[in-house]
Amino acid sequence: MEHESEGRILAQIERGLTSEDPDLAARLSTLSEQVSGAAAGAGPAADPGPPERHWRRRATIILVVIALVGLVLTVVLNASSYETPTPPSTPTSAAAR
Repeated sequence: MEHESEGRILAQIERGLTSEDPDLAARLSTLSEQVSGAAAGAGPAADPGPPERHWRRRATIILVVIALVGLVLTVVLNASSYETPTPPSTPTSAAAR
């Protein structure tokens, strides 16, 4: 019963928006046809998922790459600081005699 009332409310909103801006309604109709046509032609295996999921996946990959680069740089810079040359040895008092 809720679905029916929600459907009626959405249809009423759609009619109101269509009467206010016919150009927008035409663009949305065209877009809707393109999306439904692409979804009908593609199988369920070709469904890429919601766009926000791709955005999250890309953001996660970028953060992981940045973390790995930072880790590698830290290791390289710390390793080079331990490889400083030692000063030449000075003769001891026993060797000087």
